[in-house]
Amino acid sequence: MSEPAIHIHEDNCGMRNLYPVGAFSEARSDLARSAEAAEQNRAPNGGGWTDIHVISAPSIDYSDVQLDLGAVADALGIIMPRVRRFTATALSGFDSHDPWGSYEEDAYCYGFNRRCFIKIEPAGGLVKEIWFECDTENPEELSALAHAILAIDALAESVIADYWVDRIGRVRDQAFLKSYLHELSGEET
Repeated sequence: MSEPAIHIHEDNCGMRNLYPVGAFSEARSDLARSAEAAEQNRAPNGGGWTDIHVISAPSIDYSDVQLDLGAVADALGIIMPRVRRFTATALSGFDSHDPWGSYEEDAYCYGFNRRCFIKIEPAGGLVKEIWFECDTENPEELSALAHAILAIDALAESVIADYWVDRIGRVRDQAFLKSYLHELSGEET
């Protein structure tokens, strides 16, 4: 049996983020700029965009709040399986080696597949960034992801900034989190 692996398209990296709560204002501003750019740059035929918005990382990350990598790994490891092999490539990288791709053999990634995972970007013994994907209607996977996000928030108060659906909110805001997870589940309201 081969070791589990997750392989995604590089465009999906960092579109759904967790940030320390101190980054809320900066993330909210950047998310608003992103939504505005999406409208301004929509192709006339509606089939894409004429320009892109590059996400601006907030000036504060998890290393600034001393979020311990071991504590996060321990917390997530009891909720979701660790997936050490993580690859992000452009389309050509799905069939062959992509020279611009990212190939990790000891990643801090926890999840089930390319549609539901949480990715930790370390900086030494600390966490620098956290991002995730949630494109699943599987209730067990959604529940595990919600528990993983809450576990991180228990270690360092966090906000979700989702550039796919233009949503931002504090994890501890129960109304926001419930509404956000409901939206991701694909359920009709």
